[in-house]
Amino acid sequence: MVRIEVIAGMIVALLLIAPSSTRPSQFDAQSLPAAEGIVLIVDFGNGTIASHSELTATDVYNLTVSLFEIDAVWTGDRVFINAIDGIHQDENHGWQYWVNGNYASIAANLYILQDGDSVLWNRTAPAYQNPTEPDFTIIIGGTLLTVCGIAFLALLYRRTFRR
Repeated sequence: MVRIEVIAGMIVALLLIAPSSTRPSQFDAQSLPAAEGIVLIVDFGNGTIASHSELTATDVYNLTVSLFEIDAVWTGDRVFINAIDGIHQDENHGWQYWVNGNYASIAANLYILQDGDSVLWNRTAPAYQNPTEPDFTIIIGGTLLTVCGIAFLALLYRRTFRR
């Protein structure tokens, strides 16, 4: 019984002294020194591309909002970008961003920038198809597989009864 209490006490002590997160929160980002030499490119998906270089910012959201009018929705401590300079997302296009060529899967306000980073905002079509539209490759492949299967069974049936 005493052993369990000691172990539980050690776990509580470790939880109290261990860092709660490896990534700084929004408030921590304000106290970080700003990264320098940042490049920001915004591809609006309509042929217009804006490019800025030698920028300074702590995170992707603050970098973007310093140059463009942003329509954003906050969910807790995370920001979701609806529009950049009046170009809104819709059912066919959404705003996504990449840092140094890698897709960033966290909220823009939580991505802490490093010196020399390159940020690309891109208004893109989703990578998946609308589930209401049929995928004809599956339909054609399934039909061919069914026809070949029936032909094989017919051939097998015919050979079996010849004997």
